[in-house]
This record gives sequence, structure tokens and C-alpha cells, in this order.
Amino acid sequence: MPLSHLSKIKGTYYPPGDKSISHRILILAGQAVGKSKISNLLEGEDVINTLNAMKLFGVQIIKKEKDHFVFGIPPGGLIQPNKTINFGNSGTGIRLILGLISSNNIKAYLTGDKSLCKRPMKRVTEHLSRIGAKFEMKKDTFPPIKLKGTGKAVPLSFNILIPSAQIKSAIMLSALNTNGVIKIKEFKSTRDHTENMLKSMGYNIKVKEVSKYRFIEMKNNKELNTIRYTVPGDPSSAAFFITAACMKPGSKLIVKNILFNKTRIGFIKTLKSMGGNIKIIRKKRVHNELIADLKIQQNKILNSITLMPDEVPLQIDEIPILSIAASFADGLTIFKGLRELTVKESNRLLLINENLKRIGVNSKIKNYDLYIYGNQELKKGGAIIKHEYDHRILMSFYIANIICKKNNIINNKSCVKTSYPTFFKHTSEFIN
Repeated sequence: MPLSHLSKIKGTYYPPGDKSISHRILILAGQAVGKSKISNLLEGEDVINTLNAMKLFGVQIIKKEKDHFVFGIPPGGLIQPNKTINFGNSGTGIRLILGLISSNNIKAYLTGDKSLCKRPMKRVTEHLSRIGAKFEMKKDTFPPIKLKGTGKAVPLSFNILIPSAQIKSAIMLSALNTNGVIKIKEFKSTRDHTENMLKSMGYNIKVKEVSKYRFIEMKNNKELNTIRYTVPGDPSSAAFFITAACMKPGSKLIVKNILFNKTRIGFIKTLKSMGGNIKIIRKKRVHNELIADLKIQQNKILNSITLMPDEVPLQIDEIPILSIAASFADGLTIFKGLRELTVKESNRLLLINENLKRIGVNSKIKNYDLYIYGNQELKKGGAIIKHEYDHRILMSFYIANIICKKNNIINNKSCVKTSYPTFFKHTSEFIN
């Protein structure tokens, strides 16, 4: 059933399993000798590509009903893959696996779809080259990637200047098969799921946060323990429904078992500062991750905000859907410092701006800042949405139908399978 401006968001919603955690728990369970059990794994195409990659390295993974059982092998025990590893659209998958295999004495050829082969990898490989791994890439930065790992990785100290959890996690995964102490400094905090999982699995890792940086120290003198892990709900997926509920007064939505890690809920802070009525009704901590139930009961229109550059990294994936909220909020909203959006699955900054204009919103880009002139008037809609097979752009502008006079036209919706295969099923259940 198509969405319309008459729609309200109501019901009790269980978000799909978190994508970032699903990638990481598959990889880390694959490096813990013995049997681990993973429940609620996201079965989007991106995660399945990581799962298949781990199988090519010799890890046995069996699905029984709704659970996945991973029979891990020790760090250094990865086998030579017998074919090209295709990651499809997944930047997370390819970057994390680059880290994992860079410290193993194997060769691999990694590739992906047209979009992934335009995404920069040098930001990761320049760190991994220092430990002794060798890379050949298109124009020295883009996939496909020919990798020759090293069985004698050098323990080093790393400074991460680009705020990216993928860079950090790639280095941390390389550390699993590196003898000695590995030290990492990140100067802007990013999602910390890898650190939390390593702690839960008994690894020798220390994390310290001070005002100027976050410090991580790892030493591989302890084996990873097997784990029973239930993947919490993905806040980046839930953001579409949470934002929709905040946009439409009269909406009432209960969100269950959502990951409430402080590095992942920047968008909730932003929505609340815009006047979103979001309340925590339950919290618990499992495997070092905070999980919560939320209640959104919206009773007023949203207001505009200014989002500063240092606030962007903790909500980078939610900027597309927040731009929809900004277009329906009163006043000028400014999102500052969005350069990182230009190297995601697409140039999201340009696509957000272009599609906002197409549906009838006044917006502009200036020096990687996005200006959105919002109001409570329904947008004209009826636009052909340009998404370039970017799942978050597509889903954001599908949700935009609830603030448009006419439904927008979205051709080829298949890319939602990369991260949220049940998106359209959920929209029919909770937006009506």
C-alpha cells in the first residue's frame, strides 16, 4: 500500500538486526575456536556477503531455523580462498575483511558492484600496508583489490585522523594475528562495537577515553572465547520509522530491543532537539551494548536546528532521513561538514540536495554544508527519485511520501535488500 500525507505511524516495531554488529560478530566468532551461536543476524545482502567470505577462509557456518552457528578457527588459521570474494555493495564488509586477512599469509582478490568499486579503500590500506600487507588497486585506491597478506605483521601504533569505525576495526582485526602490542588513537569517537565484542569474548583489550582522543591497546596473548550473541535492533534502520513518527503529530510508535549505543544514537539526540517526543521506557546492557525500548508519541510540529561538524560522525548514516525531517520542520536547518557523505554508497550529499529540490523543497549545498529551508506545507511530490541504487537514499525518499501531496516515483527498489530486506513489509505494517 503506498504511503500518503494522511499516513500516521503506529504500532509496536521490532527493528531488524543491526548491520554493523552482524558483520563484526560473524568475523570475530569465526576467529574463536569452537562453536558460537548468533541469533537475529541481519540477513541482508551485505551481511550475507561477509558470511560467504568467512566460509571461503575455512570457517563453517550453519543456519538452523533462525539461528546461525559459527565454528571458528584460530587467528592465523585462515585458508587460501579458492575464488574471487565479491562484497556486492558492502563497504563495511570489504574494509573489515581487508583488515582480517592482511595479517594472514594468504592471497585474495576482492571486488564488489559498480558502486563499491568507486569507493575509496586507501584510507584503510595505507594503515594495513605498514604492517607488511601488499595491495594492488585500481588507481591505487579503488576495488578490485589484489591483496597479499603477511604472516609476520609488525605491531605498530596508529593514529586515525578520518573518523571511521571501518578504518579502526580493520586495524583491530589485523591485530588478532599480530604478535606484540598494537596501539590505536582515534581523534573523534566512532562506533565501538568491535571493542565491545572483543571485551565480551575475553580478549586482551584496553580502551581509554580522554578529552582529545580515544585510546585502544590490544595484545594477542589471550584467545577469543566463543559466544552466544543476540544481535540487537539496528538504530540506522529504525531511524526511518522513528523519524517518520516524529514528523507526523498524532503518531504513536513503540520500538523494541533497539541498540542504544551512544555512538549510534546521535540522530535521536538531533530529533529530540527538533522537538521529537522520544522517551526511553526500558534499558538493559548485554555483551557491553546498551539495548532499549522507546516510545514516540508526537504531539507537535518539529523545529529547525543547526548540526555542527563534530556531531555528524555519530549520525552519518541517518543524514538522508534527517534531511526529510528538516524539510518538514519550521525554519532553516543546516547540516555542517558533510564531506564524508560524498564517499558513501553514492554521493549522498548531492543526491539528497537534488531529490529535495525534485519533491519541492528549497535546499542548497555550500562547502559541504547542506541548507534546508523547511516548513509545514505539504511538498508537491510526484517526482522521479534519483537514488543510484543507494538504499538509504531510496528509503528516505520513500518515507518522504508522508509529507508530499503526490507519491514520488521510485524505480527499481531492489537495493533495500543490501541492508533492510523487510523495509517495505514494515512500512505497510506501521505506516497507514
